[in-house]
Amino acid sequence: MTTQLLCLKKTDTPRAKRWVLWLAASVLSQAQLGLAADSVLETSAFEALQEQAKQWAATHPAFQGKKVQVVPVDPRITVQSCQQNLQFEHPFPNQPAIRVRCAQPAWQLFVNLNTGQAIAPANRTSPAAPALYKVLVSKELLKRGTVITPAMFSYAEMPTAGMENQIITDANLLKNMELVRDLTPNTPLRSYDVKTAVLVKRGQEVQVTAGEGQGFSITMRAEALQDGGLGEQIRLKNVESGRSLYGVITGPNAAKLR
Repeated sequence: MTTQLLCLKKTDTPRAKRWVLWLAASVLSQAQLGLAADSVLETSAFEALQEQAKQWAATHPAFQGKKVQVVPVDPRITVQSCQQNLQFEHPFPNQPAIRVRCAQPAWQLFVNLNTGQAIAPANRTSPAAPALYKVLVSKELLKRGTVITPAMFSYAEMPTAGMENQIITDANLLKNMELVRDLTPNTPLRSYDVKTAVLVKRGQEVQVTAGEGQGFSITMRAEALQDGGLGEQIRLKNVESGRSLYGVITGPNAAKLR
């Protein structure tokens, strides 16, 4: 926003001078109000996320009965206001990381819930050695977008002060996951380093099955109208009839009718 100030001439009357000063003060006041409004919008988006996450956690078995707080996200991440109710998932059992999704505008991110678990008091007579945790670390440099497997990682014991609730320790959780950032060798794998791998991409042909477990099985070809990962429901279009349908992803370029 560009603010232009009016200059007073020597010939201006006292009344004119007062009018110009009032006009300048009004323009500056409106600019300050605009900046303040932007700040309120950014704050309210995260506050809405916190409130909805607490309500969701209160009904989820993993968090019921616990005092839950949302750990602030990295300040470099912008939390956009969502025009619909946020959707929450708990993809990592025994981990406090949850996935938050917004349909309009479309975005997703991982946040951590602080469950307020008590911390054992430190030994007052001598400093306690940092606790060591068995964690998964990468064997080599892994690039963003890599679909990871347990073979890419090994176990190591190291201190993880401040990251206990974010470290992934179970190799079984790596199935059908991909990296969202580069991972250097010997770096512990954290819950916010990964997301569900995209097994079906928009525009690709998908083999859709129907009737399994009901005494018959039908297979048809469909076009994916959305990206999706394992277990996610996406929109499809029957290649032959052009009819729209919904399917649940069961593997790479494979789905079953809902």
